[in-house]
Amino acid sequence: MLKPSAREWWTGFWFILPATALFIAFVYYPFASSLYYSFTEWDSIRPAKFIGWDNYAFLLEDSKMLQAAKNTLWVTLFGIVVQNPLSLLLAVLLNRPFRTKILLRVAFYLPVVVSLVVTSIVWGQILQYDGLLNGLLERMGLQAWERDWLGDTRSVFPTLIALTQWQGLGYCAVIYLAGLQAIPQDLYEAAKMDGAKAVNRFVHVTLPMLMPATTIVVFLTIVGGLKMFDIPYVLTGGGPGSSSYTLTLAIYNAAFRENTYGYAIAGGIVLMIFIMAVTLLQLRIMRRKEVEM
Repeated sequence: MLKPSAREWWTGFWFILPATALFIAFVYYPFASSLYYSFTEWDSIRPAKFIGWDNYAFLLEDSKMLQAAKNTLWVTLFGIVVQNPLSLLLAVLLNRPFRTKILLRVAFYLPVVVSLVVTSIVWGQILQYDGLLNGLLERMGLQAWERDWLGDTRSVFPTLIALTQWQGLGYCAVIYLAGLQAIPQDLYEAAKMDGAKAVNRFVHVTLPMLMPATTIVVFLTIVGGLKMFDIPYVLTGGGPGSSSYTLTLAIYNAAFRENTYGYAIAGGIVLMIFIMAVTLLQLRIMRRKEVEM
């Protein structure tokens, strides 16, 4: 193998230098400076004051941050346990031959295309106390069910969870639908010839062949749940109180409303490490399942 000449080496160096400089300036330097500022008390105006691990210790004592962590974990868990099976069921139904399947596929995928800010504003109008939902309940004689869906601490976060599932259901279903359409029909025909019933074909043919799609859907569900921000920010701002806080919203408020940038950066770094750990563990487990199946 011929070694590159000095001229070729320098030519390659000058070609990659601009991209490398931009990467260092906008990725490595901000990350390194964030690590430093996470150990400081800083409001972005006065000079940063080094306080050691105090920001990280306060994360374990801050009631808002703890409530946000609890809510975020509930969103993620609900997405894995509820949204994932519902997406698979929807994909199976949409994969069957019927006349309006194209229309239904578009209808279920439409919430993914529309901006979350727009959908949040629309749902805010529907869910307010004198909104469409309570009006329908009143006409149906279900006045006992009427409530301020976004102003009641008992209903606000379940309502936000339902909205996130509605918004992400179609996207996950499309991934499963692509996986279903990639399964060779020969496998189903062979299973039929062996006398396998529909349930057995689904369990022993469909599910194993869908493991790559399942890995992607679970990964996206976990990451989407852990970084949930838009819907609670637009609809509730984290309220009432801290009942609809999420980790990203709590970090945002700590930085831009309370001007505790050092503390917010510390929260962001902890969230980043947690997301990395959870996703790497999930990918390792799911990849192992793929090989076993």
